[in-house]
Amino acid sequence: MSENSSKSVALKDFFKRNVLINQIEEVLRFKPDTLIGVDKISSENLSNESINTIEELANLSVANLPEIKEILPSMLMKWVKIAQLIQKTIKEQLRRHKKLLMIGLDNGGKTSILAVVQDKFSIIKSLLPTRGVKREKLDFFGYPIISWDLGGQVQYREKLYFNRPELFFTEADIMLYVVDSQDPDRIPEAANYFREVLKVLQELHELPSVMIVLSKSDQDIRKALQWQQNVTSIKNKFNSIAKEFEGFSVDYCDTTIFQRETIMHMFSEALKKVSDTSEIIEHILEEFTHQVEAKASSLVSMDGLIFGSYTGSDTDEMLVNNTALLLQTLSNFYNSIGLIREKTIKLELPLNGFTICGEKLFEYSELQIPVFLWMLSENPELLDGRLDYFREQLLPLINLFL
Repeated sequence: MSENSSKSVALKDFFKRNVLINQIEEVLRFKPDTLIGVDKISSENLSNESINTIEELANLSVANLPEIKEILPSMLMKWVKIAQLIQKTIKEQLRRHKKLLMIGLDNGGKTSILAVVQDKFSIIKSLLPTRGVKREKLDFFGYPIISWDLGGQVQYREKLYFNRPELFFTEADIMLYVVDSQDPDRIPEAANYFREVLKVLQELHELPSVMIVLSKSDQDIRKALQWQQNVTSIKNKFNSIAKEFEGFSVDYCDTTIFQRETIMHMFSEALKKVSDTSEIIEHILEEFTHQVEAKASSLVSMDGLIFGSYTGSDTDEMLVNNTALLLQTLSNFYNSIGLIREKTIKLELPLNGFTICGEKLFEYSELQIPVFLWMLSENPELLDGRLDYFREQLLPLINLFL
């Protein structure tokens, strides 16, 4: 039994049989009478003392319990200790999750990006504007993430998020600020909202990694002068704003829902920013790339997470990563119809004088997701017989990636 499963079972044992636990973070908002041994009358007496949830019960001090009508002090102490144990267990489990903030104006493409990551392409056309905050517990690339999708309508920005910023902006690991790259009229508004968000984060002493996501960067408009001017305007404004606040720097990533690999690459870059091991992984990739005289290398999971890359040029990096993502998508299709997954995937380009090849190294996470080493090389035969030492160095780092 996995760690998550055992904790879910342990939590469930504290509650009455008719209580359903769908999301672990909702448990602390349950009424006290959902606990075994707490009857409805006692719960009403607790409510009279402004104790309406398990979290409020857990926040009572065992050393200074209030006197509550018809509840024995010994019984109240027992309930408080149980509530505190539940609270501790939940917080420990939630700390394993990375908190991802998706922020930006309405109609920017935030929810569509999350739908693509979850392979929910069919719902994109019917998506309605997010009302307020939508929280989801997701498994991105086998790692647990809690995404906070903050609806971008002005009424939520002004009346909800900035009125109680501690509820939304604290303990965030990553902030993805989504900007519609095809809407120049709203760039000033998006920039002003970005400034307000950074101001709140600074006041709360929060310093998450920040990535500006240029959404709707569709392939057919990328060469248009208007789109290029939009991107230049966005970068100039956002770079200037980031300089107003100490400690914040921003990176940019282009995405389009019509090319899933662009979104997977964006999330890979975001996750690498909060990984303690990504720099070591890329150092090992650099060393190995030189050993086999390759031009570029990349470590990519079969679900699209790019753990790290090493290359001498942006073109080579784009070649190896995009090829890896596309060929792995094809491999996943073959596997889905019952074919055995090949351990080596190779694309030879003899007219261009190089080969791009992928070698399966190992599997990671409880989901047993294959990880491939991809190389762009003019002499791919130099890779033969050199993978075992490389594999041994990388496996423990991959398991600690997040």
